[in-house]
Amino acid sequence: MLSTPYRKFASAFLLAGTGLTGFWLGEGFLPLISSWVLLALIGLPLATAALAPRHDSFHLRTTLLAATLLFIGAWFTGQTVAGRAFDDCLARGEEVRQALGSYRLQQGQFPQQLSDLAIDLPGQRLLHATLLTYQPKEGDYRLSFANTLVEHVANARYPFLLPEIETILESPTALEAPFQNDPEFDP
Repeated sequence: MLSTPYRKFASAFLLAGTGLTGFWLGEGFLPLISSWVLLALIGLPLATAALAPRHDSFHLRTTLLAATLLFIGAWFTGQTVAGRAFDDCLARGEEVRQALGSYRLQQGQFPQQLSDLAIDLPGQRLLHATLLTYQPKEGDYRLSFANTLVEHVANARYPFLLPEIETILESPTALEAPFQNDPEFDP
């Protein structure tokens, strides 16, 4: 059995690893209710509590609660970073397409990698690679970014477009109902 100083070190190390793992999984857009996240959410706090320096009920519960809250907080922080990277790609994706076009005009071909462009690339995350992926093809490229719900793709000819979402209104909403018989109203 480990002595108390080693248990303290191992518990602190595992506690830091719990937070780092939660952040990494969150930044990777993994949902909280997924097998990997749930496995880490259950296993890491239990392992941290098992290595608690004291094995009385209070210290075990406190360590378990602290590790669980640290994991969940780190996961939410990772999700926030990933969401901001996605929003950055939405806002600045066309800027990258324009830089690719300028590069081709100057060099005669598209670059082999996005880092060859003289711009700050959107979609940067802390522990994962950039969210923006680039695949050069002969005379063209594929530029994309995605989260768990949608993937945005562009190339030399076509800009980033939002996927088409068809909305079918079966009945008017509460705001539209008073105007339903008005001939100037066209939803």
